[in-house]
Parts: sequence; C-alpha cells; structure tokens
Amino acid sequence: MRLIKTTLLSLFILLVIISSSFAQEDIKIKKSDYQIDFKEVGFKEAWKNIKEGEKLYSAGLGTFPQALAHYLKAYKYNPDCASLNYKIGVCYLATDKFYYAAEYLEKAYLKDNNIASDIHFMLARAYHFNLDFENAIEQYKAYYSSFSVKELEKLEINVDNYIKQCKYGQDLVNNPVRVIINNLSERVNSEYDDYNPVLHPTEDIMYFTSRRETDGKDKRYEGDNKYLENVFTSEQAGDLWKRPNILDNKLESKGNESVLTISKDGNKIYLYNGDENGGDIMVSELKNGSWKSPKGISNKILSKNKETTVTFSPEENEMFFVSNQEGTIGGMDIFYSKLDEKEKWTEPTNMGAAINTIYDEEGVYWHPTEDKLYFSSQGHNSMGGFDVFVIERDENGMWSSPVNLGYPINTPNDDIFFKMDENNKQAYYSSVRDNGFGGKDLYKVIFLGEEKELKLKTEDIFLAWNHKPKEDLFYKNPSEFKVDTALFMVGTVSDSKTGEGINFAKIELIDLEESRIIATGLTDTAGRYQIKIPKKKDYGVELTAKDYLFFVEIANLSQKQVVESKVTANFQLDKIDVGAKMILNNIFFETNKATIKEESTAELERVAKLLKENPTIRLEISGHTDNVGSYRANQKLSESRAKSVVDYLIQQGVAAGRLEYKGYSFNQPVADNNTAEGRARNRRVEFKVLSK
Repeated sequence: MRLIKTTLLSLFILLVIISSSFAQEDIKIKKSDYQIDFKEVGFKEAWKNIKEGEKLYSAGLGTFPQALAHYLKAYKYNPDCASLNYKIGVCYLATDKFYYAAEYLEKAYLKDNNIASDIHFMLARAYHFNLDFENAIEQYKAYYSSFSVKELEKLEINVDNYIKQCKYGQDLVNNPVRVIINNLSERVNSEYDDYNPVLHPTEDIMYFTSRRETDGKDKRYEGDNKYLENVFTSEQAGDLWKRPNILDNKLESKGNESVLTISKDGNKIYLYNGDENGGDIMVSELKNGSWKSPKGISNKILSKNKETTVTFSPEENEMFFVSNQEGTIGGMDIFYSKLDEKEKWTEPTNMGAAINTIYDEEGVYWHPTEDKLYFSSQGHNSMGGFDVFVIERDENGMWSSPVNLGYPINTPNDDIFFKMDENNKQAYYSSVRDNGFGGKDLYKVIFLGEEKELKLKTEDIFLAWNHKPKEDLFYKNPSEFKVDTALFMVGTVSDSKTGEGINFAKIELIDLEESRIIATGLTDTAGRYQIKIPKKKDYGVELTAKDYLFFVEIANLSQKQVVESKVTANFQLDKIDVGAKMILNNIFFETNKATIKEESTAELERVAKLLKENPTIRLEISGHTDNVGSYRANQKLSESRAKSVVDYLIQQGVAAGRLEYKGYSFNQPVADNNTAEGRARNRRVEFKVLSK
C-alpha cells in the first residue's frame, strides 16, 4: 500500500478531528487482559482478529473501519475487555457512528476508569457529537482536571473552547431553524468522504470531491491513511442524481485534486491541487468541448503557503479565498482581492478579526445574486467542528457580524461547503450526520416558508450494551410530523446513607418478557438519569457504580403515574464498606440440593465482576434457609449452597483466599417464617464484605 505525502483539501477540514479527537492513546490489547481462563473455545480465532485489528488501527484513520470489523469479531469472545471496548469506541468515533462510540467508551470506562489517559476526552467527544452537551461538559472538565498546571501549559487541546461549543450547542438546539435536510442517497454518496458540491450553471450537473476507492489501485495519503481526492460528476434526472463518474483525466494531478467552483458561463473550473506549493488554487478552461490542463490562478493570490477554497462575485470581479499565508489571524483565514483597472488581481487582504478567528475558516461561497458570503468556521459560536455562517455587506461596503445558520443545518461535527441557490429556497452542502453512508456526505437543504410547521420525527430509542441500537439515537431529524408519544424513565441514583447523587452509575433496563437489555444510561454528576422506554410497563433494572454494590430490582412502572411523558423511579446504592451485606435474590438451587440452576448465572457473574473490579475486597458467602425441617439438616444444606457459590466464583478466576462460606440454617431470618412468602424470602444466599 503506497502512501502519498501530497496535501489534501480535506486534511484541513479534518484537522480538528485528527489533531484532537483522534490524537488518542494507542493502548495495546494485552492477551492476559483479553483471554478468559476457562473459555478456550474460540480464543485462537478471536486473538487473530485482535492482531489484525491492531495493525489496521495503528495504520491510521483510513483503515479504522477494517480494524473495527476485526475488533467486533473479537468482541464476541470477550465483551468485557476494557481495552477492546475502548478501541471499538474510538473506531466508531472516527467512523462517524457516534451513538455506538458512546456505548463502548462508557463500557470501557465502567470496566476500568483508568483504561487510557484520554478516556474522559474520548467520552466527551462522543457525548458532544451526540448532542449530549451536559455530559460532554462534565467529561471535558474531568479530562482538564487530570492535568497538573505545568501539563496544562503544554496541552494542545483547547478544552475551554470545546466547553463553549457545548454551551453554544445547547442554545442552537433549543432554537432549531425550519428546514428539511435530505441525503443525496447512496447513488451519489459512498462509505468514504464526499464533499464540496458544485453545481454547473445549468444546474443539471453536479461536481463534487470524493475520497472513495475507484479502481483498486488507489493511493493513500500519509497523514490519515485515507484514499486521495478525486473529482466526480453526477447528472440530474428529475429529482434524483445519477451515479457519479470520475471527471476528465486531464484535470487529474499526480496526487489529488478537489473541485472548488465553476464560472457562471461554465467555461472555467477551479480546483485545489495539493501538489503545488503545499496546496494551490488552479483553473482549467473548457475549449472545444474538453478541459485544458489546470494552471495557477494568479501569482498575486498564490503563495508558498496553502490556498484552499475560492469564490467569486456574480460579476466575477471580486474574489474571496482561504489561505494561511502571511497576515493570518490564526489557522486558515478568508482573504479578499478584486480586479483593478488593468484586469489584474490586487494584493489580497485579510478580512479582519470580526470575520476570521484564531481557529480555521473554510468553504467560502458568494451568494449568486446578493451581497452575502457563506463560510464555515470553527470559531464564533460554532457548536463543534465547522459550522456554516453567513455575513452580509451593506451599501457602504461594511460587513455584518457572522450569523450561525443554526441547528439542524449545523451539528457538533463538520458542516461545510454550503452553497445557497439564488432564491434562498434550497442549498447543497457537506455534513457528517446520523443518516449518512460514511464520513462526509452530500446533502440538500430545503428552507421552509413561514406558513409551514417544522416537522420533526423522533423514533423510539432502543439502547443496550449487547444489542444494536437504532441509528437515530441522539439527532432530531427534521421529517414528516408525527405526534411524539415517547416515554422517559427518569430519576436519581443516590448513596443509601448520605443521599448524595452518584456520578456515572450505569443503569441497564431489562425487558422481562424478552429477557434482554433494551436500554442503558449513565447518571450525571448529580446522580440524575433519563432513559427512553418503549412503553409504560414493569422492567428489570440493574445498577452498577464504582465503589458501590450492584443493585438488581423490578421497576414497577405500570403502577406509576406519567407526568409530562415521564415516569419517575429513584434508586439507592450501598457503598462497599466492611460489614455491608447484599441478598442475592437471583441464585436458585435444585430442591433440597446445593446444585446451582442455570438461571443463576447472571447473578453469579455480577458477583464475580464486583470482585474483579474491586481486587482488594474479601467476601463471606452465606447460605440461609426457612425453619421447615431440622436445624442440623438446614445447617448442612445452607453451608453446601454457600460453598457451591464460592466454588463457582473460584472457577471464574476469583482467588480462593478472597472468599469464605458459612451456613446459618434458619438463625438469621429476614421475614416471618409463618407465611409461605416469608419462608421464600428466608431461603436465600447473601454476601458480606469482610475487608476492603
């Protein structure tokens, strides 16, 4: 596989992701952490997938999808390996499946909260992309607080700016603009990055840039291991766009090229060429039905630095372009030039600090008929990544302050290369969204008139650790209007003694009829949670939190009142303290025997997990009976059952020295032995914390 060093236009757009979100720690998946001692079947094949995944992961972003495929196969053997969950989460984050990223990163954190030095940052990015701004802010703060003062001075990631983006995002999401956003379909978009749509003046041909595979011999860029850029065209047929074809090979460079804009008469096409001076704007003329070899746009404009996107006024006598040449305020800035009396371009000038920021600006586009300039920026009040902004020039030549086009046009990821039509009715642009086909996709935005209502569709969400959630987990897609009958289970998880909320407690909701997990959530810093539920009925609930005993109970939602689409259920957890006891209600034995039934496995695995996650604690496992029969017989039975539980836990890898077993016969009842219900409650297994 040959890697090319030529500069891509998309590299600048992806820079925020590469340099921050995915400057992740490349932790290794150790065999000792991954292999399950008692489970030899399937390990050999699973470990092969781990090794293949590690190679592809280390190669870079371009092969993350392939790495993910191997990791997911390996996950079937051991879904509880923290390092594997971390890498699956990072791969999903890099491949734009943010809803899955949050799931696996949360699981990695809950398995080992020190799994990676950047785990809080990765969680923050996943929450941020999922519009879960409150949790994102908490995770950014947790990441920030993990550094010393000296380390913060060297930290390249601007955590404060990410927090600002989350706060801007909360405002923008709460005041959505009235639009419909349609993906141009898989006929046009691919599983790779597709971006910068440019319409021919006739509007029946669309040019765009793609980093898709074309002939099986495609070269990859060294910076991110993705395929190089090529320009494609698609023809319109009615309301649909046909499958694209690669553009005339005369416009191809040795490395890559990206389409930027096309002249009003359709006779000039402007391209970005990464082979020239680290990235230059080139122009090709159409003569006798074919494109000529591209040439540099102008010596006044081009520099030894990077020039990326460009746009022209309707009269084509004014030019705006993006560059990091001398005079930038920070990163890539927008520059301005115009034709003088000799039809030569003037020396470019920076548009100033009111428009350019210390972050990158990109994707400039002049409105076809109005004095408006659209561009994308990582600064101003961006909600994350590049957001689309517009500025307008008044009759005195003064530009207005940049205005964010709002949510859902903008998202916490990159939204860029926005092209408005002359009637302000529709636009095309590139975005990373939950209904995409991979990477950036091309979208059409339809602006709704004032007399119409914003139509939103919110489907039921099914989220579970071991079950595939629906892919519209967080985004609120504008679509046909439906009455939202969604229900939410809400409440708090608190410390049973202090009453204080417990942060990052995991809640798993179990459908009792189907015996499967249907939703999972985490509490915030105040111990609050909110989980969307399919309907109001009884569910099983399992709660786990660091330094606390696990908790399993039935949530009787069918008996609770619904208030504003919410059903409240609060829970309390006991801290792992010496002397703390817990009844294991879901361990079952054959009648009058110490043989553990198969349906006890889930409960026993919870205990094993508790011991593994808290490697210093010691437990006493105790058996208890009702008062039917002799004391001696019940003593023997209760002790045998406790020993069976200990033996099982030792088989799970728990050191024998951490466990004791005792039988208490019917000496420690928890209910009245005079009733059948009371006797059933007294027949139980408990554990007690002996030491921490």
